Amino acid sequence: MRIPLVAAAGVAAVTVLAAVTSAATGAPADASSTPAAVSAAALPTYDHVVVAMYENKNYDSIIGSSSAPYWNSIAKQGAYMSDSYGVTHPSQPNYIALFSGSTQGVTGDSCPQDFTGKDNLGAQLADAGKTFKAYSEDLPSAGYDGCSSDDYQRKHAPWADFDNVDQSVHVPFSEFPSDYSTLPDVSFVVPNMCSDMHDCSVGTGDSWTKDNLDGYAQWAKTHNSLLILTFDEDNFTSVNKIATVLVGANITPGTYNETINHYNVLRTLEDMYGLPALGNAADKTAISQPWSTASASKTYQVVSGGNAIDVPNSSTATGTQLIQWPAHTGDNQKFAFNANGDGTFSIKNVHSGLCVDVANGSAAVGARIIQWTCTGNANQRWKRVATTGGDKLVSASSGLNLTSGGTSAGTGLTQSTTSQVWTLKPVQ
Repeated sequence: MRIPLVAAAGVAAVTVLAAVTSAATGAPADASSTPAAVSAAALPTYDHVVVAMYENKNYDSIIGSSSAPYWNSIAKQGAYMSDSYGVTHPSQPNYIALFSGSTQGVTGDSCPQDFTGKDNLGAQLADAGKTFKAYSEDLPSAGYDGCSSDDYQRKHAPWADFDNVDQSVHVPFSEFPSDYSTLPDVSFVVPNMCSDMHDCSVGTGDSWTKDNLDGYAQWAKTHNSLLILTFDEDNFTSVNKIATVLVGANITPGTYNETINHYNVLRTLEDMYGLPALGNAADKTAISQPWSTASASKTYQVVSGGNAIDVPNSSTATGTQLIQWPAHTGDNQKFAFNANGDGTFSIKNVHSGLCVDVANGSAAVGARIIQWTCTGNANQRWKRVATTGGDKLVSASSGLNLTSGGTSAGTGLTQSTTSQVWTLKPVQ
């Protein structure tokens, strides 16, 4: 039975378009399929991650090459991982490794591959209540299970091989949204055999990346999102070193020398979303160097007096006005503060998964503070302003303070010129 993975549009998302690589000269022995315990690595919790994978190029055919001006430009805007590798040759087992923590015994590019009941990232996300989608260029229709069509190749779409992934979430790249806030939690994008530089020039793939992904890359910087660009393998050398770039929010631009491969990338995604580490990813650590100091998501109970900000009746409905209520330990009083990289935070309720929002983007005193689908817009961005006894929470769009306007339990939250001091108490 295949597990449905995508919920309603507008959910927070991660898009995985490519794969990163490893420092092995051949395929490593696959580890046990028993998931390992989740590590406690401090990582950003992104609303969207896009990882884009390309084909068969040595790292120095990309980085420093005049044939790849966009790749070199985006590398300067983000984190260039200078010691990144594929895990084996040829292509297919690298994709499978990134998606499942194992090559699943595959040593070539033959199609089809069919895996029954094998753990993988898509199934993990579904089990955790997260959403997943895959976008493949030249895929003729959603759920197509053939080995090729035009320049699409199933060997680059590993989710098609697993029986516990709902194939309705595998769609043509033409469905990649222009409204990036509607992406699912995790999605993969696979360029076709020309756009990924396998059958066409570096310049062709470089231009495709700029034309199709730069819009997302620039948006990601201010919307708590991430783009990962990488390759499956190099051009069949024993070193197997590839180009990998991370760009988006909570990234300190620079060149980073930690050694990573596909399993490190998988472990990074799993740790970001609290998932068990699969297979060989259990023996790897999440990428650690490029995250900005204030990037890690932190969860707080937001308290003033004996009351805390509360989603009444643990509602999951958009438009519900937040209230203050006597402090307790329920998840409807826990809020994740996610740094946007511009000095503001998106504040997401742990129970509902919705963000603290000034209703209708209003600039009026007295406008309601509600929970709404996370968009990253200015009316969902909040500044923590230190003051005597705690913090003020100030809307980035209106410049007004988040306040209850009183001390009574059940009072609805609004925005006001009057400041209210809140204490942010860290919680698990």
